[in-house]
This record gives sequence, C-alpha cells and structure tokens, in this order.
Amino acid sequence: MATTTTYQVTAGDRTLSVELRSEGEMIVARVDGGAEQRVALSTVRGLLRSLQVGERRAEVLGQVQRDGQHVALVLDGLGYELEVLDELRARLASLGGSRAQSHARRELKAPMPGLVVRVLCAAGDEIEAGRPLVVLQAMKMENELSLPRGGHVSSVSTEPGQTVEQGQVLVVVE
Repeated sequence: MATTTTYQVTAGDRTLSVELRSEGEMIVARVDGGAEQRVALSTVRGLLRSLQVGERRAEVLGQVQRDGQHVALVLDGLGYELEVLDELRARLASLGGSRAQSHARRELKAPMPGLVVRVLCAAGDEIEAGRPLVVLQAMKMENELSLPRGGHVSSVSTEPGQTVEQGQVLVVVE
C-alpha cells in the first residue's frame, strides 16, 4: 500500500513543497509539483549519509535537531539550516505568523561537532550568498560552511583552532 506525505521545506527565503510517496522499499519524491524521482538515503558512518536522487548521488553530512523540525546539513561544501514541517504544522505556522521575522538575521551554526580550521570573514564584511565563511574539520573531512543568503557580517564568534559543538553559532549575518 502506497503512503504519501507532503512537507514544507524552508532554506533561507526559499520554501519548497516536497511530496514523498513510499511503496514498500521504494521512495519517490516530487518537488513543487515537478517530475517524480526515486530517492534513497543511507548511512555511510556517523553523520555522513549517501543521498541518491534519480541517477545523481552525493554525500551529505546532516542531522535532525532536537525539535524534530530543523535539519542542519552540509551538501557540496555548503552548510544549510532547513526547517521541515509536515502539512498540518506548516498550516499552523502560517496562521500564527511564526515565520514572519525569521529571515532578517541568519546564523551560521556548526552542523556537527568539529574543529574550526579557518575563519574566512570578519565582523563588518559584506558577503555574497554561498561564500565560504568558516572551514570546519569533522570526521577527518574539511567542510566549507556558508549561508544561502548574503548580507552584512554582524559578529564572528569563533576562531581557528577552536573546538565547537553541534548547533553552536559561528557567524551572524544580517
């Protein structure tokens, strides 16, 4: 028996509708009403996952936060903070206006525990979307972390050689 669940996924100012349909072991995804594609997610080790969408495969570092609605991930060297809501929670959030102020300030948070290797920005810098801000070493891999939106760096709260915990704020951009 097939089951279908729809989620609202928000990264920065962009919100997508993601529909997942499962039939036994197979999962198919449709994003914003586009074509269906077969998807698979498997654990490589620790927080490292292998994600396959159609014929494309990528390694992803990711973890669901304690609230179950936020996901921190690194894909192709870019760090993302995603908000993932099922249909009911998305409707409730839109009615309550809970996301109205969420996009003025962006925090680059450590997606996993690690060692800060380099800090590539300073307070006062104007940055572009996707520009690497911090290089974090985790699980013997160096990951360039960035934000999907640009802006003005208001604070940098880390330095090279510092060990950081998952969820720790590294850079704030307004």
